[in-house]
Amino acid sequence: MKFSVLSLLALTALLFSGCAKLKVQSDTLSNYDFSNVKTYEWVQAPDEVINEDDTYLSEKVQRALNNELAGRGWKQVLETAQADIQIIYYVKLAEHEEYTGPATNSGEESQLTGGFTYNNSKGSWGYNEGQSDLNAYTIEVGTLTLLIYEAQTGEKLWKGTLETRIERELPVEKHKEELTRVARKIISRIP
Repeated sequence: MKFSVLSLLALTALLFSGCAKLKVQSDTLSNYDFSNVKTYEWVQAPDEVINEDDTYLSEKVQRALNNELAGRGWKQVLETAQADIQIIYYVKLAEHEEYTGPATNSGEESQLTGGFTYNNSKGSWGYNEGQSDLNAYTIEVGTLTLLIYEAQTGEKLWKGTLETRIERELPVEKHKEELTRVARKIISRIP
């Protein structure tokens, strides 16, 4: 999926808007003591990740992450020799299918697809010549990945991902607030 410059600029403003449901996963990969961290350095993800068509980087996302890291008392440095840890981030964009059924359901029959029905009162499946009552639509999903390495040894210490639906129709004034919320949520998972 190729993105034009205009699409990427628009997406920067809209990336994590509408984050009603944030799916966060994290893994601590070492016994590293994060309470000793004072400094961090941003490093770029490997070229094979950066060069993929669905990878997205944004100064606004990184700025939101920086603000939350500073809230932990961590200071950004520009040289590896001064850093306790190194941090990589990137965003993957994808489209997914979602399905919804009818707003009202009698409870007697619910059509799935192709005319197959389940009769709740009889507890059995059957076939009906009617149309499916499921609606399919495509949604955009952004997955923010954050990786932390020990700066001097390169040992991977922690990995976190946050997945959320991207809703482009929200007002622009909500975007900074939502980016802050996303950054706070994933940074809060670091031990």
